[in-house]
Amino acid sequence: MIIRRIDSTEATVVGELLVNAYVVGGHLSAESPYTRELGDVGSRMEYTWVAEVDGEIVGTICLCPPDGVSPAALCRGNANEYEFRFLAISPDAWGGGVGQALVAECEAQAVTSGAERMVISVVDLNVRGLNFYALQGYSRMPERDWSPVVAPNPNSERPADSAPITILALTKRLSVLHAT
Repeated sequence: MIIRRIDSTEATVVGELLVNAYVVGGHLSAESPYTRELGDVGSRMEYTWVAEVDGEIVGTICLCPPDGVSPAALCRGNANEYEFRFLAISPDAWGGGVGQALVAECEAQAVTSGAERMVISVVDLNVRGLNFYALQGYSRMPERDWSPVVAPNPNSERPADSAPITILALTKRLSVLHAT
């Protein structure tokens, strides 16, 4: 497996992977307005990483520094924190260590940049993701939970697309590299 930055020609493929993984995972419907943001990888290209296996992209993640420009939701203005978002693994690759490798790369990049903590957001419906993050050493930070304003989707039969959702905040203290 190779973890690397996205190439500009791969934005469409990565956007489709993101939307498919979120829909198959049951986190939103294909008709959800949020699919537009997920699929718009071009707007966050410089922050996006991919996992490649045998020449095929099987996962992606967006590493957000606290620079006020990245698509960070939690770490804005906090120089000690980095954040990752938009983690998605092709359903065919679930359980194969791709997510763990992408998270580890983000953590390593953050430590190299001087971050002391990683913060992330996870929709409360994502039980599989919450279990995964707990195994990676992430813990709840309920004081930073939030709920996005979501317009009702009149075309959806799924209550999750029109009901309020809660985004849970998680954190992990990173091992800071010390100069010797």
